[in-house]
Amino acid sequence: MKRFLCLSITPLIFFLAGISYADFTGKGHVHTLSETKQVFLNPDCRSTDSCDLKRFTLTKAVNEIWFSDNADNPTYSNGVIMEYETDSVAALEKYAVVQFKKGCVFDTYKNRDGEIQRNITDTVASFGEQVPFCFKRWVIDSQDRDPAYNSDPDFGRFYLLRWNKPGSYDNRTQRYYGAEKPKKPIVYMADYPAGAFFTGTGVRNVALEFNTCIYKASDVPTETRRNNLEFGTPISCFEWQNIYVFDFAKARFETDLASIPRWEETPVNVTHYQSVIGVAALIAFALMAFFLVSKFCRRMTHHRD
Repeated sequence: MKRFLCLSITPLIFFLAGISYADFTGKGHVHTLSETKQVFLNPDCRSTDSCDLKRFTLTKAVNEIWFSDNADNPTYSNGVIMEYETDSVAALEKYAVVQFKKGCVFDTYKNRDGEIQRNITDTVASFGEQVPFCFKRWVIDSQDRDPAYNSDPDFGRFYLLRWNKPGSYDNRTQRYYGAEKPKKPIVYMADYPAGAFFTGTGVRNVALEFNTCIYKASDVPTETRRNNLEFGTPISCFEWQNIYVFDFAKARFETDLASIPRWEETPVNVTHYQSVIGVAALIAFALMAFFLVSKFCRRMTHHRD
C-alpha cells in the first residue's frame, strides 16, 4: 500500500500545474514545527518468541507547508516514518507492520444561513476499491487485501520495504528491499496522510486517528477484510493522529480529539471528489505531499537519534 510515493508525486505536480490557474511560484517551503519519536526495544521478547526483533520506531513530524512565500495560509499535515530492526537480514521477513485507521477527510463551509455544512468529497484506495475517505469505525489501513503495510498485489508483502544510508530517509538514496537486500537489518516505511487547507469555497479538514502495530508476519493473514481487527496479537503498537479541524467561531484549526465531529450524530453529504473541489485542491494536495516528503526526508537525515 502507498507504494512508490516519492517517485510518483513529482509527475503529478507538473501535470496538474499545466492545466490550472494556480498561483504557485515555486517558492514554497515547509516549516517542521516538531518531531517526536516513539521507540519499542522489545524488553519482554521471550514471552512473544521475538528476540530477533531489536527495535520498532515511529517518528512523527508536524508540518506547515507553504506553497508560496506570499501565501496567506499554509497546508497542515502530520507525517510518520515507521522503522524496525532485527538481528539479521533474514529475520526482517519474520515481522510485518499493520496500521489501523479511523476518521474522515471532509470539507466544511458556511451556507447562506450561517450554518456549517459538511461534505465528504475525497476518496481513498482501500482493499482493492476506491471508497469515500471516511471510516467511522476502526479499519485496516491497506490498499490491497493483504493487511501488511506497504504490501502490493504484484510485488508481494516485503518488496516495497525501504532501506537507506545509516540514519537517512532521503528518497534520493533509498533502496527497495525486494530489489536489493540491505547490509544492515533495518527497514522503514512512510505515511503522509491528507492535509488540511483552505479551498475556494470552504475548508478541507482532516480528522484521522492511527494505530501502527508490528506483528510476527506469520500472525498476519495474507488476505482479509478491512474491518477484521481480531487477527493475531501485536508485539507493540504506537498511536498517532493527523487532526486539523477548522473552528469557524475561533477562525483556527483545532488539533485535539475533542474537535473531531460525532459522525453518527451529524449527517454528512458524500459527493464525488472531483465535482466538488476541482483541480485546484488536487494541486494543493500534490504540492503538500511533495514538500512534506522532501522536507521530512531531509530533516530525518540530520536528526536521527
